[in-house]
Amino acid sequence: MKYWNGHIVMEDVEWKDLDGIWDKMLEMFFQDSKQFRDNPDMIKVIIKENMIDISHNRKPEGYNREGKMRIVVPISDKHEFYVYRGVYSDDVRVLTEKISKFLTKNKIKHTVEWNDMMLFKIKKRRR
Repeated sequence: MKYWNGHIVMEDVEWKDLDGIWDKMLEMFFQDSKQFRDNPDMIKVIIKENMIDISHNRKPEGYNREGKMRIVVPISDKHEFYVYRGVYSDDVRVLTEKISKFLTKNKIKHTVEWNDMMLFKIKKRRR
């Protein structure tokens, strides 16, 4: 199957519970997606911004800017995020599964769904 996005929905968790986890997950995301390799300071800024929100129990921004891949934290009441790429890619599956294993190792209950992002559904209807 081709993957466009991996959707991770966390259960029984508050954003502040991800303090010490979210930053490591973002580091893994940037390392594996090979983004900002030439500008590690940019990674530090993005992680710092996210961790300020996490420490205040607010939904973090993730990384939703131009780039090969994104971590999209949608506006919702759920504790969820997407690993997203604008095209079908096995990289999405590999990175989503790696993040899922990392969350499991850190005792964060979650489920993983595939290609269920609203934007994906809209694009699919247009074809």
